[in-house]
Amino acid sequence: MRRQGGLTLIELLVAMSLLAILSVLGYRAFGNLLIARERLMDTGTRWVELARAFRRLEGELAELPSVQRVNNGVPPLLLQQDGPRQQLVLTRFSARYQGGSEALRYRADGQGLSWSAGAPDVAASFLPLLLADSPVHFRVLTASGNWVDSWPVPGESARALEMAVTPPGSGPVRRQWALP
Repeated sequence: MRRQGGLTLIELLVAMSLLAILSVLGYRAFGNLLIARERLMDTGTRWVELARAFRRLEGELAELPSVQRVNNGVPPLLLQQDGPRQQLVLTRFSARYQGGSEALRYRADGQGLSWSAGAPDVAASFLPLLLADSPVHFRVLTASGNWVDSWPVPGESARALEMAVTPPGSGPVRRQWALP
């Protein structure tokens, strides 16, 4: 009697078991790949947001008159500290508003960074610039070499402005600009 070709039941069960194990491993690897991709996209978005915020502030500082000059009793750069919250106000010439000046406000705290533009004497309506879980802090470098959290300081002149942002899961990222 000749033996017929084909698979036995045991061979078929072994093959199906191996296929099931490989499928589970492939599914888990694919799931981990999707999670890693999502984290990478979130990190990329945060860095792009941070670069945009730095670029916006850099452009506005470039249009600022000398921070040593005071126009109508208002300094072009004002940094106010109120507990953990800071507000940076940049006042520049603008024909859009009746007084001839525009106030650009940055509000920084442990919850992120928000921005507003408008007439200096009008209440600000802030828009978010950075995600709420990125603490932001401003400092001004004085001519005597000290960093201060509030500006202006009587008898001092300003040299530079620093913005420090602490994204989640990393150390602070600092950017400094020389002041006019």
